[in-house]
Amino acid sequence: MRIGADYYPEHWEKERWKTDAEMMVKANIKVIRIGEFAWSLYEPEEGKYEFDWMDEALDFFGKYGIKVVMCTPSATPPKWMIDKYPDILQNDIHGNPKLFGTRKHYCFNSETYREKTKKLNTLIAKRYAKHPAIEAWQVDNELGWSNTTRCYCKSCKNRFRNWLKEKYG
Repeated sequence: MRIGADYYPEHWEKERWKTDAEMMVKANIKVIRIGEFAWSLYEPEEGKYEFDWMDEALDFFGKYGIKVVMCTPSATPPKWMIDKYPDILQNDIHGNPKLFGTRKHYCFNSETYREKTKKLNTLIAKRYAKHPAIEAWQVDNELGWSNTTRCYCKSCKNRFRNWLKEKYG
């Protein structure tokens, strides 16, 4: 049986990676899942992309024979994006926007969110498509986590109403 673990290299000093990798090898951990909450590192400000930190992590863990499930960071749009595009936020049943600072706080129907996610994920996929450490991709995590499957914003209401009109006339 193969054993894997979540790992967040961005949360640790690089000096710690060696200790962690050695402990993983000793524990027979063969795969790690990384990158899922790292949008703000990939794109610290709009249109400014940074990949060196992930390049380094993939190369480092690959040298230890640890394979990677590469995650897209779509679950955590960064603060700058919420500040600039507040329409991205999901609304609860009372019409109140979810707060920044948790995961999955975005509206699935937000065109801005979809555009930004597609752009970043395309860059990540192109950059790492052939990286030898990567053995799989994860496109999202914990679907429906913390009551995030429904949004009650105007965009969602309008889309639902339009769907009803098309379906039922």
